[in-house]
Amino acid sequence: MKIYFERSGGFAGTNDSIVLDTTSMTPDEVKHVQQLVDNSNFFNLPSKSPAPKAGSADYFHYKITVQEDQREHKVQTNDITIPQELEPLINFLQEKVQSGKKTF
Repeated sequence: MKIYFERSGGFAGTNDSIVLDTTSMTPDEVKHVQQLVDNSNFFNLPSKSPAPKAGSADYFHYKITVQEDQREHKVQTNDITIPQELEPLINFLQEKVQSGKKTF
């Protein structure tokens, strides 16, 4: 499985990204990532969340692409409209971004 994650926006206008490839992870890490993807029901989430209300500013935008076997799905969301079930996966990916490595 490969996961491409981008976070942009916020007060400082940041642009962070990371690529996770489970072939370079430990079995425990692979299991954890798989659970996060499965628990988020990622492949059934809409490709785009509804646009936030007018006047919403300084929030982050997220773009996530998951490739697994022969399927691929992309989800775009933001801090205002993020699906609750996607939050644990985004939190995990943000932790990986903050660790400083761009590829896992």
